[in-house]
Amino acid sequence: MNIQCKKCHSQFNIPDHKIPKDRDAVLSCPKCKEKMVVSVQKTGTGTPAGAASGVRPETAVQDQPRALILALEGPFRQPAMTAARQSGYAVETAPDPATAVKKMAYHVYPLIMLEDRFDPDGEILSVYMHTLDMSVRRAICLLLMGRSFTTGDPMTALHASVNGVIGPDNLSQLPTVLSQTLQAHTDFYRVFMDSMKAAGKA
Repeated sequence: MNIQCKKCHSQFNIPDHKIPKDRDAVLSCPKCKEKMVVSVQKTGTGTPAGAASGVRPETAVQDQPRALILALEGPFRQPAMTAARQSGYAVETAPDPATAVKKMAYHVYPLIMLEDRFDPDGEILSVYMHTLDMSVRRAICLLLMGRSFTTGDPMTALHASVNGVIGPDNLSQLPTVLSQTLQAHTDFYRVFMDSMKAAGKA
């Protein structure tokens, strides 16, 4: 479960099995020590602290990872959805940035594909993603799509703090590009975690 601190807005991914099913859980924010309450609902599942009411988590196919595709109607939306499905993801979408943020408060999506036109004010890329605890951010492969980008440009990805960028130049090869980006993300953090373990920090 993804839980947000109301005070410092940091996000933390708490394994569901560590949250009591029969009573409210009170947790301390690791960053600011603010108390966070995870309430028990009638369904027996907790609600992320700070999440808006009335937003329900989506039901995904069992054991199938979820991808969040955030794109307007145009050149990127359908190719991104198709590529994500071909990579084995259950695809979800959102109509606007505010709804997307609410969905992400309930679930950590291992793949997010975001078109720059969908998030013109940076509500997702510049605000929400930067509040995530690094343990959560590392679990997300984030790709930025835009008409002005060149697919695979490493400098654009670095400046945007994303895992990869996709332009309109090679959309027919998007499934291959996505597969390579996902593998690079997995390989990078495998090496990172191995290094942390070797240093006694993980």
